[in-house]
Amino acid sequence: MAGCSDDAWEVYQNDSRTACKYGEECYQKNPRHHKRFKHPPKRKVQEEKEDEKTREEEVQSAAKKLRRDNSDTTDTSQSDDAVVPEIKEQSSKLDLSKLEEEEGQPYLRTKIPKTSSTKADSEGKEGTEESEEAPEDTLGQDYIVQDSPANLKYSIEQKFLLEMPEDFFDLWECCSKIDKDKPEEALKKAGLTLVGPYDVLTGKLKQLKARRVSSYVCHWRYYYDPPEFMTVIAGDENEYHIGYYRDDPFHMPVFVASMSNDKPGNIKPLGENIFAAVCSYLNQRMKEENPFKKMPLQRLYREIESYAKSHDYSLEAVTPNMKRRKKKVVSNTFHAAGIVVPVHNDVGYREIPETNANLRKMFQKVRDSKTEEERTRNFDDIQELITNVQFAYDEGDYGMGLELGMNMFIFGGEEFHKAIFHLLGVGYDLLGREPYVDIIHAHLKNRRKGNNMSILEVLE
Repeated sequence: MAGCSDDAWEVYQNDSRTACKYGEECYQKNPRHHKRFKHPPKRKVQEEKEDEKTREEEVQSAAKKLRRDNSDTTDTSQSDDAVVPEIKEQSSKLDLSKLEEEEGQPYLRTKIPKTSSTKADSEGKEGTEESEEAPEDTLGQDYIVQDSPANLKYSIEQKFLLEMPEDFFDLWECCSKIDKDKPEEALKKAGLTLVGPYDVLTGKLKQLKARRVSSYVCHWRYYYDPPEFMTVIAGDENEYHIGYYRDDPFHMPVFVASMSNDKPGNIKPLGENIFAAVCSYLNQRMKEENPFKKMPLQRLYREIESYAKSHDYSLEAVTPNMKRRKKKVVSNTFHAAGIVVPVHNDVGYREIPETNANLRKMFQKVRDSKTEEERTRNFDDIQELITNVQFAYDEGDYGMGLELGMNMFIFGGEEFHKAIFHLLGVGYDLLGREPYVDIIHAHLKNRRKGNNMSILEVLE
């Protein structure tokens, strides 16, 4: 039996595929994920767990024995000085134990069966079997989120499908020093509130009865937020919000940016981390306010700046990493942040044979159509572009569909939702960015405008 386990472990070690970063705790059932990433053999994992458990039991036994010996030889007045070996557990940099949710298996989610229909009410019906090619009618999956893992980083990723960077948790720690009782409101004097995945830390999301991934990923997701953008700070007005932007859902964010109604759909990079973004916002606010309102903003800025510098966070608006990323952008798109896709030997992206100005005119004609017949006729030019995208997909130029679909998404309009999901759903799937497929699928079914984007306001 052991030999079999060793053979399986050797096969795993020699496998050239990238190792799944969650190893034995991986929740994924999707065959495409298991084809892309390698996972440790279960028997080897079980052996390692048993060995670890045995080691812990031995340490605990030794500690108990020493306590008994000390109690026999030392009177109670000296018992506080007894030396007992510490059993150290792995601890995170940030102590959030009081906010931890109930323990459970990390990433435990149950797939909601679906038919070939894309309607959300497919729960309880017999689902279609997933194929490797992932036809459009199988893209976009919803899950029931079961027990939340005690580890808060895992709990956030279980619900929002994306891993949060270290500066996300450090901002929470910083805000906890400013406002111990309600860290999420520490920036309230500046008109900002920590939202989105921060509501896992506050415990607010425990109120959510419909524990579906589609509900979580739409929590504080504004109308123009693409799947690449995750809101973590909300402003009081004008739909102003700050969030992380990442090109690939399996990578960390490339920058932090803001969006608002001043320029609907425009993504404005503020820095490489959340501290740079908050300080950039505070700087701008201090320039606009009168001296009386400026003083509390200055104090808040100094506290944020001090924490950031003590933890070596750059407050630069543009960093070398952001410049390197900008060189990889293949198209700026309507949101101006640009898209990045792998391009090898000129394969990966081809230009849309229309300018952005012409695309806007084409989209506007469809929006202004008075009848269904007129809308269908005005959509013909766009349909021709979609046909070109299909050829591009077949030939490995996935960036073209991503660009067209994103431009259509940022332009907005329910009449485009079917085409948006086709373009982005297939594009993300071909690029191996599966979490974005689930996010765009959920968002198009729950796309809202307003200042309060809490999903709790919709479902509860």
